[in-house]
Amino acid sequence: MIRFRPLWLMTVLTLFALALLIWLGRWQWDRYETKRRAATEPVAEMTIAQYTPIPEGIQFVNGIRPDTHESGWRVFAPVQYGDTVVFVDSDWISGTQIPNAREVRFPAALRLGSPINGASIRPEPPAPLTLAPRPLQRLWFAIDLAAMGRNAGLDNVADYYIAGTYVGEDGRATRNPFALAPGADVLPPARHLGYALTWYGLALVLLGIYFAYHISVGRLGLRPPRPPED
Repeated sequence: MIRFRPLWLMTVLTLFALALLIWLGRWQWDRYETKRRAATEPVAEMTIAQYTPIPEGIQFVNGIRPDTHESGWRVFAPVQYGDTVVFVDSDWISGTQIPNAREVRFPAALRLGSPINGASIRPEPPAPLTLAPRPLQRLWFAIDLAAMGRNAGLDNVADYYIAGTYVGEDGRATRNPFALAPGADVLPPARHLGYALTWYGLALVLLGIYFAYHISVGRLGLRPPRPPED
């Protein structure tokens, strides 16, 4: 017969940590499934021919390029499209240095009125551990179009943005590397699978430590059988 006398404080803390590890594992598993489906989904394309640029409303979103894996800032430039304001992810500033909005020029293609072509994307909600924005510096660590519009004093902001063409330093236009299907981002699906297995593995290790400790202090083990009565 098994004898088990749990240490209550250790049990409560273990259950809390176990629930957290399982939740983290489930979250990463859901991200893995979402990205695996997104890999086969098409990205909606959109073209805007007539618009009015809003140079004073430019905002910056921190990101990591999927193609080069370098960190930097995405330049979100708003344009007036009919009665709606649409943000255009139109340029890229490499490096971790914070951009100065007064020194960053509005993208030339938008100033000249060239047609805007790109993927129409509705951003995902911010991740749980996303850094807080810095509105005074126009800096964002997740795409929040409504808040970015309010920060620029703009009304009627669309719930989507256009991942427009990037123009490199050599003047060549390239497809926006952030033009990804809904649910996708810079991390490949296999990375999330690895994270999920790590969290689940830690949960198993925690259980092993919990029961091993109770065995070592004599609180978990086999109860010796009672001697037969005469």
